[in-house]
Amino acid sequence: MPLSLWTFLFIFLSFGLYIGIAIWTRVASTKGFYVAGGSVHPILNGAATAADWMSAASFISMAGIIQQLRRGN
Repeated sequence: MPLSLWTFLFIFLSFGLYIGIAIWTRVASTKGFYVAGGSVHPILNGAATAADWMSAASFISMAGIIQQLRRGN
């Protein structure tokens, strides 16, 4: 079998798998769009979101500090 046929077969099967998973796990109600089906308390959800934001901000600022130190400024 030529490589291009294997490539098309792999892509077709992967997309088929992704579409099958999407159909199998579709949401039945709007409650399914909330975090963990709405069972997480809003304060805990906010704390987790804040932790993600602070982690990203720390990473970005640390990269900036390291860059400044390497430049000697």
